Amino acid sequence: MRLLIRFSKDETVRFLSHLDMQRLLHRALRRAKLPCAYSQGVNPHLLLSFACALPVGTSSRAEYAEVTLEKDVPPASAVQALNEALPGGVRVLAARAMGENEKGVGSRICRALYRLDADILAEDAARIMNSDTLTAQKKTKTGITEVNIRPLIFDLHVQVGTLYALVACSNSENLRADVLAAALKARGISVGLITRTKLFITDGAEIVEPIGDTV
Repeated sequence: MRLLIRFSKDETVRFLSHLDMQRLLHRALRRAKLPCAYSQGVNPHLLLSFACALPVGTSSRAEYAEVTLEKDVPPASAVQALNEALPGGVRVLAARAMGENEKGVGSRICRALYRLDADILAEDAARIMNSDTLTAQKKTKTGITEVNIRPLIFDLHVQVGTLYALVACSNSENLRADVLAAALKARGISVGLITRTKLFITDGAEIVEPIGDTV
């Protein structure tokens, strides 16, 4: 059985690295006494994978991990056991059994939705969406270069004083939220806490949440 888990990382633990989160969930799975499967070979390792690493300093309500179990476990029971084993700041929000031939979530992620505490007016967000260009600095092997990130932004809008950004998030095209925040700051827009609220995958012709509703 492959179990897909959605978990949150709140602002109190937003500075934990992706590697720290891997270790944390690894320990929680052992403490929860779930029947986890291990790889074969000289150095067996837990069959656990994560989708779309989160930049340090960003909180999230849309972290996903896949774990292989040696026998079926009701997803609700797994959620309860893991939450009893996890420390404060991290909580499993939902889980579901994956289909036998279902592809891994990490390879199908295409978009991410972020909530940014930003000092921006709705008119400013609309102005960016109506433009063809929004430049950001990107580190490369040869140094720092300017790139146009506007084609990677699908939606940018202000709702009740909060900025929401729907951006590309795939193996081929990915706009990190901290890069977007830096680009906004370069335009005089201050950005505070950033939270990833949703991830989306391709499912045939649809774009859906791995655990949730369609866009």
